[in-house]
Amino acid sequence: MRIIDKTAAQVRSLTPAEEELLIGFVSASLTGPRLLQANQLLMKVRSANQWLACDCRKDALPVLNVTLNGNTGTLFLKNNPGTAEHARACPFSKDEREASERDAPPLAPAAWLAPDTPLRLIGDYRTADQVTGGSGTGSERREQQRLLSLLLSWVETSGLNLYATHLKKDLTAQFAELRSVAARYPLLERVPAANYLETRLDMKHMMMLKSRLREATVFGSHRRHGLLLDCVDQIKGRKVFNNRSEESFDFQGHHLYWGGSRASGPLLALALYSPATAGSHFYELIHVASLPVLSRGQLFPIYRDEEREPLKALVSLIDWMASKGVKVQMRRPVIGGQVMDELVLTSDQDRVLSVSLLEQPLGPEPDAENFKRYADFKSLETFRKYVAGFFMRER
Repeated sequence: MRIIDKTAAQVRSLTPAEEELLIGFVSASLTGPRLLQANQLLMKVRSANQWLACDCRKDALPVLNVTLNGNTGTLFLKNNPGTAEHARACPFSKDEREASERDAPPLAPAAWLAPDTPLRLIGDYRTADQVTGGSGTGSERREQQRLLSLLLSWVETSGLNLYATHLKKDLTAQFAELRSVAARYPLLERVPAANYLETRLDMKHMMMLKSRLREATVFGSHRRHGLLLDCVDQIKGRKVFNNRSEESFDFQGHHLYWGGSRASGPLLALALYSPATAGSHFYELIHVASLPVLSRGQLFPIYRDEEREPLKALVSLIDWMASKGVKVQMRRPVIGGQVMDELVLTSDQDRVLSVSLLEQPLGPEPDAENFKRYADFKSLETFRKYVAGFFMRER
């Protein structure tokens, strides 16, 4: 067994003692100081952005990466996809975790989270017996998904998915709405999320949140955790980038995104912040959920990147119609809608127009005369004229 960098260049070979330690680690036979030693070795490899290459075959190198489970704070070795399989007798050939992930049912779509009910976004640290037993994978996946559900629930409740000229708010007011909604959602019993929420993702606010969490007594025996919410530029790999500095922020767990497809920024991002391991005073971003938004100043949800330009044109048109005395509201359902790319425009409650801005339809098209697809029009200007005529006729 050897350590390699991500160009496949060899860093060094493991000593026989280190290799024996890792064999004990993957077979879950280590306890006490030996288990601590194995974790320290693997954490060094992971921190250096390196991999492990197995010598069980002469014709090819099976490669493993050191993965951290952000929910449980435990490390495990995972075979890199697309690399060679281990030899049959190799102690590293059996990867039960990967098999369990393949067999696990797909995650349910994001669901509405009711206020005043403990969120339980992250599980407590697992004991050695629980880690050996491999239990909890299903609940971990549900916990991850709840972070995205929470972000979408806050967007719905705060009304950020509704645009109207007379209801327009600046960015400060939009975040104030989100903080107000967060006060109704307890992280745990009697622990409002707003008490451990920062609405800016930078080192200063991470340290402020860390300080509050370390001094908190309300978590009792449960794992301390808080939330960071911000409008960021992009999430690439396991790094979050904002526009206030060139510095990026690493996260250890999963990136959960709305609509099943990654999108470019700006993104409204909600990150879970907690120590990755029991007893640690080092707080990290664990999971991150994101939702594409129209702009840094207008946190209206975007379903796909291709919507951005026509949606800006619709917003401009709604503002123009308001100047002519016609109030039009545009709403995007982010939870529970059967056609998530659908935008619903209403005027004075008497005219309703449903539109999709995508080139290719998602799911069945609504069987209604008042549904129009932007892709069916010759140009953006033709589309704008149709929408304006629909709401301005006989006014």
